[in-house]
This record gives sequence, structure tokens and C-alpha cells, in this order.
Amino acid sequence: MNLRNFTLVCISLLPILLKGQEGISFDDDFNLWNIQKGQTTTIFVEKAYIRSAPGLSSKAIDSLSHGATVTITSDPFKGCTIKNFYAPWYQISYTKNGELKQGFIWLGLLALGKQVDKEGFQYLYGFDRFIKQGNDEETAYFLTRVKILNTSDSLIASQSYTFAFTGQLNSQSKLLPDMGLTNVKQILRMEFLSGACGVPTEYYYTAWTGRKLINLPSRYTVADAGVFYYDEKILFPSEHKKNNQLIYKYIEQGEVKDDSREDPNYSVSKREEHFQWDGNKFRKLSLLK
Repeated sequence: MNLRNFTLVCISLLPILLKGQEGISFDDDFNLWNIQKGQTTTIFVEKAYIRSAPGLSSKAIDSLSHGATVTITSDPFKGCTIKNFYAPWYQISYTKNGELKQGFIWLGLLALGKQVDKEGFQYLYGFDRFIKQGNDEETAYFLTRVKILNTSDSLIASQSYTFAFTGQLNSQSKLLPDMGLTNVKQILRMEFLSGACGVPTEYYYTAWTGRKLINLPSRYTVADAGVFYYDEKILFPSEHKKNNQLIYKYIEQGEVKDDSREDPNYSVSKREEHFQWDGNKFRKLSLLK
């Protein structure tokens, strides 16, 4: 299969992933949580109601707070729309007050990911809700939140950012060190991974100072095989080793000159963005052209 045909196949998959922007729908089996039967996962919301059967009409039999762990004990059940997005239900088991219990939970109440630092603090991220805009010119987005819980599962900090879902298939995270930034203890990197041509992979960074969470510059990469590519890379002080408090973003984009060739020749452009970190916030610097 040549690159041009591969592009058409990739694009044709998108209707399967996006069931309409009126309210986002996640596939029951393939979604950003990547939940599997037998997997242990974490409650994200402040209070999650556990129900006797899958569905909002069933009885609420218990509740769990953010940071509680549950085990998925079933394949997905037909879902419903809450917080402006559709997601499936799952049967779960969990231990509360020394007693093993079970019930059903809606997927959107679970964290997309969790990391734990050496102090035992949990770094969770998940969706608050899907925000629909009033017109087609404005991009709809997920209000995405990062939470830090202490060893007692009490919330000690939170921060939000916007993520415009466009068909990403998976999400994962990694807890980074301070990366050379002053007054930073950890950085949580959150990734929303593409599975198709023309769908970006996006990376978000949130720094923990020990007192508050601060969003850092984000980056993304996207390509359509044999047509174009766009790639952003971020280097922190510990990576570029220039003994300053700058975050560098390197941007490269290419557009194919002749799409009839088997080995396409790209017209490539490059540029940079610089961000100054002062220990409490960052600002984008104006660069001389």
C-alpha cells in the first residue's frame, strides 16, 4: 500500500472514533481509559456513587471518594451521557471498612491515570466535563483536571486545562523530576495518543511546587502520511543544559511538494519558542526575527 492510500484508510477510521461533536461519545471497548477486566483503577471525582446495576435509574448503594482503588470485574455495559459525554458502565469490586463490596460505576468517574511520588502523594488526572461551544467556529473541549492527594487521600492541590478531543485512542502519564526548574518538585506529563493519520498526539505538563500546581507549555505532534507533518519538541533546563530558566519549544513542519511520488519530498520550515520560568510562572518571550 502506498502512502497516499494509507492516508485515505487512516482518515476513513475517524467516524468510528468520533460519534459526533454534539456530545462526545467514547467507544465502549476502545477509549482513553483503556480499561480492561481485572485491572485496578482509581476514583477521580470527589464523590462517586456506586450503583446496584449499570445506569442512572438504578439505586445508589454506596459512594467512594477520590483516591479510592477499585477492580474492574466485567466487560463494559451499555453507557449513558453524563457531564456532556457518553461512556460505558463497569462492574467493580472494592474494599471499604474492611469489607469486600461490589457494584457498578460509570467510566467517566475514574481517573485517566495515576502516578505516585516518593512521599506517597497521588497525582491523578481526569475529565471534569465536556464543554460544548455555542457555534462551530469555537472548539469544544474537555475541562481536564490534575489533582494531588496526600497519603490520607485528602485533596491538597488541583489545576485544570483544556483538551480538545479529536479522536485520540489512549492516554498515559509519567511523573518527571524538576527538570532543572527552580522551585519545582515534580512535573506530571500527560499524553493523549493518536491512533490515526491527521489526529494529533498531545502532551500536557503540570508542575508541582510543593504548594500549588502550575501548567507549563504544552506540545503536540501530528502527521498525515505523504501529505504533511507538524512536530513540537520541548527541552527543559536539565535537557538543554544552558544554565538558565528557559523552556525551549522547537517546531518543525513539512508539507509534501509532489504527492504523486512514492518517496515524497517535503518543504520544511523550522522555528522556536522560548518561555521564561521565574519559579512561580512562565511567560513567552518575544524573539527577534
